[in-house]
Amino acid sequence: MTRTQAVRALALVAGAALVAACGTGTSPSGGTAEPTSVPRSSAPSAPETPATGTPPARDHAAVEAVPDLAVLIATIEATLEGTSYEGAALETPEVFIATSQLFCELLDEGVDPDEILGDYLDRLSDGGAGSPSDEEALLAGVLLGASSEVVCPEHRDVAE
Repeated sequence: MTRTQAVRALALVAGAALVAACGTGTSPSGGTAEPTSVPRSSAPSAPETPATGTPPARDHAAVEAVPDLAVLIATIEATLEGTSYEGAALETPEVFIATSQLFCELLDEGVDPDEILGDYLDRLSDGGAGSPSDEEALLAGVLLGASSEVVCPEHRDVAE
C-alpha cells in the first residue's frame, strides 16, 4: 500500500465515522431533520478576528502532523490485516500514536531497538510472566517499523 493509498483509506474511514457520528441529515420518518437549537450561552464562541480582517493564527505544526499520523495508523492497520490486532489501530489510534511517539523518543535517546522491542513485549505479555505470542511480536515490530518510517524517519535505518 502506497502512502497515498493509505491516506485515502484512512480518509474514507474517517469520513464514514463522521457520517455515522453526525447522522445523515434525515429524520427517521424520511424528512429532513431539523437542527437542534443550542442555547447561546453553551455554544462555543468564535475566535476574535483582529480589526485587520485576518484570521486568527493557527498551529501549523499540529495541522501538518495530521497527515503523517493518518499514514501511521493506515500503515499499521494495513500491516496487521488478518491478525487478531486487525482494526485495533482504527479503534484506538491515540494508543498507537502515543506508542509510536514514545518509540521515537527512545530512539532519539539512543536506546537500542532490540531493547525497545523487548520492553514492549514484556509489557504485552504480563510483565514478562509469559512468552509473547507470534502476533504480539509482529505487533511490536510493526509499531517500531511504522514509527521509524513515518513519525521519526531519521531512524528509518532501524527497520532495515
